[in-house]
Amino acid sequence: MTPQMSSDWRAVDSRQYIFSFAIDALSQVPADFVLPSDFEAFDAGVFLPRDDVDWFGRRRYPARILLLSDREALILSHPSAGEQPVKVPLDRIERVEWGRILLVGWIVLTWNGGQIQLPYNTRARGPVEKCMKTLKDRWLPPAPGPETPSAGAFGEPLDLKFEYARSAEQFTGEAPRAQFFQPAVCASRRFLWFQRKSWSAGDLVLATSRRLLWITERHKGRYERYGTVNHSARLKSIAGVRCVWTDRGGELEIGFRSGDAWHIPIHEERKEQAQGFGAAWRTL
Repeated sequence: MTPQMSSDWRAVDSRQYIFSFAIDALSQVPADFVLPSDFEAFDAGVFLPRDDVDWFGRRRYPARILLLSDREALILSHPSAGEQPVKVPLDRIERVEWGRILLVGWIVLTWNGGQIQLPYNTRARGPVEKCMKTLKDRWLPPAPGPETPSAGAFGEPLDLKFEYARSAEQFTGEAPRAQFFQPAVCASRRFLWFQRKSWSAGDLVLATSRRLLWITERHKGRYERYGTVNHSARLKSIAGVRCVWTDRGGELEIGFRSGDAWHIPIHEERKEQAQGFGAAWRTL
């Protein structure tokens, strides 16, 4: 059931909803969710339905709502889940991860002192995309002062999939500073009359006037042909960017002031380009 199917939809148990929908006003919050009394007014948000039932009648996650004000984000789970509300000031968020692989979607917010993951089904993705655009726009402050020229592109030209992913992510007026891209690579192995193909995922790392953006086809170490995972980080949270090479291979390491890091595997033939991106970052 969706809110559009009934004029009295707020009276329905929201656990029955199977589609995401936008929440732009108090009147659009499902009636079985109770907002904290100390939460300030909000003007954007989204409802995320609970997980579908598996073979054993279980659900991995409850229905949730994500609400945004100018200064903070509030995450509420359906009261039946027994979970406490999570309220995070936007200026405390260090990183945002947003993954979409076929019907599987998730949002991860990481801040100094905590992290929360919000899984959802992508069958109604429009309201989620609208809310995420608003969240990132408020979370990532525009760069002050005049624009500076781009530091250049390293690696290969973007393929169609990553060109679209980058265009969908960037804000109006968000200027690129430096870019590194390595496309997915297919390797074939033959044993007798059998042939096996394996893929290494593509990665795009983009420094802009507002953030460091990493878009990858890799999830839990696997190549995902039909999806991407987008990682955004505030510029002031980044401690450094460097290339690390060992006997096991190379990686682009993006360290954060919190002590965490992104580790992006680098193909051997992309070593010089990755080092060029690291040098460009230091000049920025």
